[in-house]
Amino acid sequence: MHKSDTFRAILRQPAARLVTISAILFVAIAWITVVWQVVEDRAAATDGASRENRGRVVAFEQYVQRTLESAQLAALYLDTRHGAAVRDSSAGAVQRFELPPYFDPAIVGAEVLDRNGRVRFSSYANADSGFGRTEAFRRLQSGRAARVISNPSAQPDTGAVVLRVARALRDSSGRFAGAVAIAIPARRFVAFNVGTRYAPDELISIISLDGISLARREGNRVSSGEDLRGTLVMRQQAQAPDGEYWGPSAIDGMRRLFSHQRIGDYGIFVTSGVGEARLTAPAARRAGWFLVMAAALTLVVIALLMLYFRHLIDEARAKRRFDQMRDEFVHSARVASLSEMAAGLAHELNQPLTAASNYLALGELLNKGEGSRSEVAEKLGQTRDQIARAGAIIRRIRDYLAKGNAELRADSIDRTIEDAIDLAQGGNVTRAARVLYTPGQVTGRVMIDRIQIQQVLVNLIRNAEEAMADLPEIRRVIRIAAVDASDDMVEVRVDDDGPGFPDSVLQQFNLPFISTKAEHGLGIGLSICRRIIEVHGGELSAANRSDGATVRFTVKRERTDWALD
Repeated sequence: MHKSDTFRAILRQPAARLVTISAILFVAIAWITVVWQVVEDRAAATDGASRENRGRVVAFEQYVQRTLESAQLAALYLDTRHGAAVRDSSAGAVQRFELPPYFDPAIVGAEVLDRNGRVRFSSYANADSGFGRTEAFRRLQSGRAARVISNPSAQPDTGAVVLRVARALRDSSGRFAGAVAIAIPARRFVAFNVGTRYAPDELISIISLDGISLARREGNRVSSGEDLRGTLVMRQQAQAPDGEYWGPSAIDGMRRLFSHQRIGDYGIFVTSGVGEARLTAPAARRAGWFLVMAAALTLVVIALLMLYFRHLIDEARAKRRFDQMRDEFVHSARVASLSEMAAGLAHELNQPLTAASNYLALGELLNKGEGSRSEVAEKLGQTRDQIARAGAIIRRIRDYLAKGNAELRADSIDRTIEDAIDLAQGGNVTRAARVLYTPGQVTGRVMIDRIQIQQVLVNLIRNAEEAMADLPEIRRVIRIAAVDASDDMVEVRVDDDGPGFPDSVLQQFNLPFISTKAEHGLGIGLSICRRIIEVHGGELSAANRSDGATVRFTVKRERTDWALD
């Protein structure tokens, strides 16, 4: 049989199907559990990172607000000191001043400009910062904003990159009269959580709504002035000013979780970003272990399933070899028996038939006139005697086959039946039917040849199994009972729930070579069983029930007045 046919045959067995389906379900549930755990673990890590990053961007926004407030305090001071002079339209030379030391030391410069952008008061020595020529000043001048932050520019006297926080000055009629600009280093705006060492993938930045990076810190590296117009960060800011999103950074392309917080008074927003790889690394490591364990478990289940099927295949092969050897043995035994019978029959019949032929030939000669009528009659009588002798030889062989050479001994019918059940089911990989037997129903022992009675029972059990092959497994039950039939006989009954015997079989049940397997059987099994039972002095019979068939046979009970071996 081909391997695929063997495998399909095994899968038709209920136990094999149950084991296979259970293994598949176990592996599927394991993988579903692992995938669910991985997804939940990643979601929990992402949710925790989102809350942490959201809290950090809010804290960063408050830090920037405090820095801007310190600049506004300085601007109010300068407005109080020099605002009246600036509001006077008469131009004059630039006057230099110094901020009092109690202001934020991060303020590195300041200047007061008139409505035309000319510097009237400055903390710089002989230098003009150029703020009056910037877009930020024009926004104040046009009234589009009351407060602004300029793009990064160089400090006139030191060359450091600074941002100018400016506010408009108004005259008594509310018209633009000038501006106060306070210079703070760009680095100061991202000096958030001083002393903390930032990971390379951590990012905070201040970006104008025009798309220019005012200050940016990635890890411990600070930069400014990057053009971000048209990038993902500006599109996300337009959609959700105080939202968050996953995406690549516009500068280094690293994928991060970003949170935004807008500061509308100044036309800017702050961002905080943290690298996805670092956020998900612990969950990814756990996911790796989960997946490895699931894969290992799957391999173990597959290996066990393969061993199980290998065991079933080996059993199936062993059964096929057993059946083949049994068939070959039965065939050989049958051929040997028939050969011995034929040889014995030929030897025994040869002499009387030869003599009969000779007597007939002599009778023919005498009949032609070479002998008297009495001599012819004599030869015919001798011929009849030889033919009768041949008939006697045939009867002796028939009697030998019918009675055999059984060695009857007192034995337990219970033990004989239980051993026969074990023999009948021993060659099967899986049991074709359940065999039920309740011992202890017979008193005393019986006179039997135990081996021959077991042969009868094995044959009847196998026939019953084959008769119920098409029934569901739960209905394939064989019931064996042994009861006292009379003072001298014990009856053994084999019941099955199969379709029963055809009427043609029941009508000819006692004829030689009658078979319950119409298409394939030779009827030798039942004939042998009947001869064995007859040798034991019993009878073999069959009958149909409403829900199956019954085969009965009887054997003699042990008698106390018999001489036992």
